[in-house]
Amino acid sequence: MLESTWTALKHHQRGREIVTILASFGAQDVLFRLGLGRLVGGAEPVGSQPTDEGTPQRVRRALEALGPTFVKLGQILASRGDILPALWIEELENLHSGAATLTWEQLQGQVLEDLGAELDQVFAEFNTTPLAAASIAQVYRARLLSGEDVVVKIQRPGLRRKMTADLQLLESVALLIEDNGALAQYQPRKMVRQLARAMLEELDFTQEGLNCDAVAANFSQQPHIVIPRIYWAHSSERLLVQEYLPSYTPLERQALIEQGLDPSLLASRGARAFIKMLLEDGVFHGDPHPGNLKAMSGNRVGFIDFGMVGRLDERRRLEVMSFMRALTENNSDALVTVLIDWSGNGVQNIPAIEQAAREYIARHGGKALNMSALIEDFLDLMREHQLLLPPDLLVLFKALVTADGVLTRLDPELDLIATAKPAIVKMLREQLSWRMTKRLGLDGLELGRGLLGDLPQLARLLVNRLKHGVLEVRMDLPGLERLERSLRLASTRLSLALLISALVITFGPQIAAVGPVWAGLPILSWLAAIATAGGLVAFLWSLFKSS
Repeated sequence: MLESTWTALKHHQRGREIVTILASFGAQDVLFRLGLGRLVGGAEPVGSQPTDEGTPQRVRRALEALGPTFVKLGQILASRGDILPALWIEELENLHSGAATLTWEQLQGQVLEDLGAELDQVFAEFNTTPLAAASIAQVYRARLLSGEDVVVKIQRPGLRRKMTADLQLLESVALLIEDNGALAQYQPRKMVRQLARAMLEELDFTQEGLNCDAVAANFSQQPHIVIPRIYWAHSSERLLVQEYLPSYTPLERQALIEQGLDPSLLASRGARAFIKMLLEDGVFHGDPHPGNLKAMSGNRVGFIDFGMVGRLDERRRLEVMSFMRALTENNSDALVTVLIDWSGNGVQNIPAIEQAAREYIARHGGKALNMSALIEDFLDLMREHQLLLPPDLLVLFKALVTADGVLTRLDPELDLIATAKPAIVKMLREQLSWRMTKRLGLDGLELGRGLLGDLPQLARLLVNRLKHGVLEVRMDLPGLERLERSLRLASTRLSLALLISALVITFGPQIAAVGPVWAGLPILSWLAAIATAGGLVAFLWSLFKSS
């Protein structure tokens, strides 16, 4: 509490400005709903209470007026279909920056400082009229002295200082909200920390450049996918110089046909590229809207602006694969398993979730999958059962819906989930490779032969049902005692091997150096080699004998 009070005092002026702007849009009632009436003096909002229908619009306008930090907050909230109803999501998706375009004179000093040189020492041409202006940066066309056409992204001056103050205030507000028991379940502090990570990463153009390079490396063997080159010699935290990608606009089917391109091929290539980012690489474009996807000559697809990326580790990629597989195979049990994996301890009523999963599969199975409806319905399911999704999955779902919307404009018959099937099969093949098989152990193979594909899913579901007291089960598995004995024997062998290895590493050089010599090596060294070979043969024989 002391920390939040100090933060409020430190940023008193900005706090008053925020409250004033909320009040000017008639959105201060939101503070009362959050239990934060004290921030507006403890009095009830002036005038009649606004209707629910008008509140989302007023909040959206207030967020735009509050600046880039709050616009970003609104964009994150727009992905929280597991918390907010569709009316709010629809309105927050309309958020845009109301920031005024800065003149070149307002930016020039910072640009020269970041370049460390005059413009004519770096650029042969520089158009000081911006291509685009957003809340964080403005973008310009230029040409390097070496002849390459480039895009120059310039961060707005003083932005980091203002955003840091806003984030500290939001952290304090989140602490106050968590004191409200009814809202603590939505983890507002965690949400603010997610916002802070996203904002600070987006403010560091160096990170954007590294993201771009990482994705480019992943597609280095696919010439039909183009990622812009970063010119690091002229780039910094506030300035990014990257390759200009000539493209066709607008990104509409008929317009592209008229320009001699194949929209269906472009859509297919874009879809496969996006699925590769998700399931194979684990680094994907977080905002693939039409402005960030480029239709290029030769039916090439370009991706630009990697300020927002999502990352999925191997485990999360397998979970996403399981989710897609559940949808394509109409498998409600697999869907329940994924829900449990993603919600963790938030699962309270497993039978209700199982029923909801069956109904969900029934609504969407047996037909072409509509990504937008699919995700919206899934988030409704999560909200209804008070399940919260991890932040990385929220980025993923938003990106999936956005990419699907863009690509189906090019090819209305495109099914993004169906496009993922080859990648899913590839991942399954890798997971069930000989290397994985050996790791599972020979006894495990014998026990689970024929069930290897479904066993992990069934095991997780069973454990979760037992944990929540849904099922009592008595297990009587033939061969279980044998498996236990084999595991104990293997454990003993491994422990003995580790002990002998440690002794050999410690005393081996001293022992090997003494005694008579034959063929250039001490006799003891020959004996050790023979013993090692014999031990290895005996170990392998014991494994195959026990199998």
